[in-house]
Amino acid sequence: MNINSNAKNKKKNKEARKSNLELLRIVAMLLVLLTHYVSTRISIEEYPLVSNSVFNIPSFHSILNMELESLSFVCVNCFVLISGYFRIKFKWHSFANLFFQILFWSLFCILIASLPFLKFPDFPLLKTFITSLTWGWFVQGYIILFIFSPVLNAFIDSCSEKQLGTYVFIFYLLSTIGGYLMLWTDFHEGMSALSLMGIYLTGAYLKHTTLKIFSLKATYDLLFYLVGGVIMVCLNIAMLSVGIHISPYGYLNPMIILMSVFLFLFFKKTEIGHKRWVNRFAASAFSIYLFHCNVLIGPHISSMWSKINLQFSPLFSLFIAFISFVIIYTFCTLVDRLRIYCWHYVSTKVFNYDDSKVRL
Repeated sequence: MNINSNAKNKKKNKEARKSNLELLRIVAMLLVLLTHYVSTRISIEEYPLVSNSVFNIPSFHSILNMELESLSFVCVNCFVLISGYFRIKFKWHSFANLFFQILFWSLFCILIASLPFLKFPDFPLLKTFITSLTWGWFVQGYIILFIFSPVLNAFIDSCSEKQLGTYVFIFYLLSTIGGYLMLWTDFHEGMSALSLMGIYLTGAYLKHTTLKIFSLKATYDLLFYLVGGVIMVCLNIAMLSVGIHISPYGYLNPMIILMSVFLFLFFKKTEIGHKRWVNRFAASAFSIYLFHCNVLIGPHISSMWSKINLQFSPLFSLFIAFISFVIIYTFCTLVDRLRIYCWHYVSTKVFNYDDSKVRL
């Protein structure tokens, strides 16, 4: 009886950890690296348009950067869509695990910066440590989202599909007009807990929606995502051609949100079964953000990318940069195994918590 029960539990856990959306976590983090890399490719000289007899057009280099930015700007939204789809299960142990991960990587980055042969500039230790704990808007926003997740989950459970869909629509109507166009401070251009909550509710809605537009074949979802990227480039060029030099890119841009949704749906509908290596790399995805966006490490990675851009052609520098993405991701995943083992020890020995679901 116990053997059968254990077998059923193992089968259930394995099914719950299908790797399609875990793969999206990996892709989303690579896109985070890409969007931060693209910012090092963009120079002030790019934006003045090249004169043409019919209309002004940007250079190939500028168009390539626009397309890269268009395709990569969905990264954060996809991350939070996954959280909304599976729902954050608030437990104090899980909350402590989140802070332990932030603490571990803050200390690790300080350790790296303290190595004399790497020649980091001197920095105030205590101030840098405190700053690095909450450095970056996403860490702050996600902590708030985590705390409010029980409230959001209760609201989701109380709604019908139609009610939730109506609320999500109204939210994005407000975020588009108020947040994207009028720049209301509470939305902070999508870099806020409020915006993350909207994405979280969208992920929950996508789990139960029966709308036909979200029930198309996965290939159509991928096509809509790619076409959306082209539309963003055309929008940017059109704005530049009439002298508007304000970037249309932003987490609240409705096209960016739609692209995020369709990329999410593509992975949701793509069945790849259970891939252990995918799940292991996905388990450390947040660590890549904590490392390369650290207040000490981030500027040096950006400097490295800038040097790559200066030494190689636009296309070849992109290839070299992608290799650096893979190296950064692999390095952080290997180091994060230590963090996972440490947390497993702390949770079992100190908190007396049965952490049998930790991915070792």
